[in-house]
Amino acid sequence: MDIKPEQVSDHLARGALAPIYLLAGDEPLLLDEATSAIRAAAVAQGFDERRVLHAEPGFDWSELTAAVSEPSLFSSRQLIELRLSSKGPGQPGSAAIKDFAARAPADCMLLVHAGRLDADQRRSAWVKAIQGSGHVIYAWPFPVARLPQWIERRATARGLTLDEEALAVLVARTEGNLLAAAQEIERLTLLFPEGRVDADGMRAATGDSARFDVFDLSTKALDADTAGVVRSLDRLREAGIDPVPVLWALVQDLRLLFTASLAARHGGVDRVVNDRRVRMPPARRQQIGAAARQRRPRELLALLRRAAHVDRVCKGAARGRPWEELLTLALGLAGRPMAVSAPESRTNGAP
Repeated sequence: MDIKPEQVSDHLARGALAPIYLLAGDEPLLLDEATSAIRAAAVAQGFDERRVLHAEPGFDWSELTAAVSEPSLFSSRQLIELRLSSKGPGQPGSAAIKDFAARAPADCMLLVHAGRLDADQRRSAWVKAIQGSGHVIYAWPFPVARLPQWIERRATARGLTLDEEALAVLVARTEGNLLAAAQEIERLTLLFPEGRVDADGMRAATGDSARFDVFDLSTKALDADTAGVVRSLDRLREAGIDPVPVLWALVQDLRLLFTASLAARHGGVDRVVNDRRVRMPPARRQQIGAAARQRRPRELLALLRRAAHVDRVCKGAARGRPWEELLTLALGLAGRPMAVSAPESRTNGAP
């Protein structure tokens, strides 16, 4: 069965450890903390020996079989951690994992670590084998809307009380970055031993650790978060990111949104956004589908044409300022009217 990262503590409190766990997904902090909790529970139940196997290309999968079959010299029970590459286990690895899940030896426990898994991988036989004998803990991208509650609960557990404005400041300054939020909370416990933090104290104590990666930009645009769009673009520019990959990320979502919007006119939007060839988490598919039902294909086509002009600007083939053009395009995706494009006939040398 599947367990959410926030359910791991309750699961472990019940005392019965599964013989196999898969920890995968997009949030390293949640996965690291879940792993640490499982390790501690395993040690408490006598799994005193720990072995780590790195399943890089060329890995001999008989090592996993041997680790399970050979008796330990140091302990009667051992914890094996198997770290998969981004390509997954492949056929031999899948067979080895399924074999372990089928045998579920009492003196051996297996933790399988993976990164992001696409839809086909999550439905694969080796994952289903783990679900059948143990648990899958998948950390989806953390929704920004849940961040205040997560921060407040974590701060309280560390003995901190944040007033409403202080909480808002910390949310804004660590947006989308759980690791940065956790680090800031740990630092606050040292700076405020009395445990109470107000807004002024928070502003003085915390830096701006918000994660403004390229793909978050279109997420904010589709949420009509215009302030977030402006802030994300400012930070990307300050970080020295080239505007071309920023444009590429916007165009990928624009193309999918345009196709889904056309399909929505005939009731086929779900077929487009749920296409297995399109890799994205369920929440993202829902966001694209909802936007496709609201936006007109003609409006999105105009944005794609604008994107072609922005591409020329970014590459120096048309006159304009790349970051200002990107802002206009992103705000257009957010539902704000676009400014009139510069005439396409102009070049960098034009007056």
